[in-house]
Amino acid sequence: MDKKELSQDELQEWRTRLRFLSDIIFASAMTIMILNIEIPAFGHITDTKALAVFLGKQLSSMGAFFIAFVVVAVYWMKHLEHFSAIKVVNQNFIWFQLLFLGSIMLIPFWNTYISHFPENEAIKVFMSANMVLVGLFSYLSLNYAGNPAHRLLKEAVEAEELKVAKRQILTEPAIAILAAGLVFLNPILWDVAFIMVPLVFMAKKKLVHIKYFKKNP
Repeated sequence: MDKKELSQDELQEWRTRLRFLSDIIFASAMTIMILNIEIPAFGHITDTKALAVFLGKQLSSMGAFFIAFVVVAVYWMKHLEHFSAIKVVNQNFIWFQLLFLGSIMLIPFWNTYISHFPENEAIKVFMSANMVLVGLFSYLSLNYAGNPAHRLLKEAVEAEELKVAKRQILTEPAIAILAAGLVFLNPILWDVAFIMVPLVFMAKKKLVHIKYFKKNP
């Protein structure tokens, strides 16, 4: 698909369909994670104390789901911001986005294993590697779109805003690499590191003002 061979309406249609596909994949990933939580039989429990003990044992699975869900939600919010700056798309940009979305869809897969084997370091390292890929393809997408040779961004996007946005994308991959190292010290530290993802995201919103990516629909 060459940009010069398509009309403006056709380019807008591709952009609309890609954004629609992105929302579906993010929603599917979030849904699959909750569906993957197995609810063990608890019909034999007859008193409140036993029920409290039973629920306590399920907290690790719930915690793994919550962390992964929030991380995916953060990526959806960042994707929404970045995509709002995209005027048109071409085939190369679509492929970068598909690789990014494919990496998002793998998160429920690793999260299921983490729920069943919360102490396994190797699984958490693979999850961290997956998150690095998510950040990498997100960065490559925006970097490609911001290349003046491709002119995929809206004219209102300033070079400094784009530079800051690309730098922010690398935050989650950096946390994932940190978490992969910490897991060998203590698996719990891996969870703590990923809890930083939404915290850092919220902090950046308060500390860094990117007027275009923040305000434009």
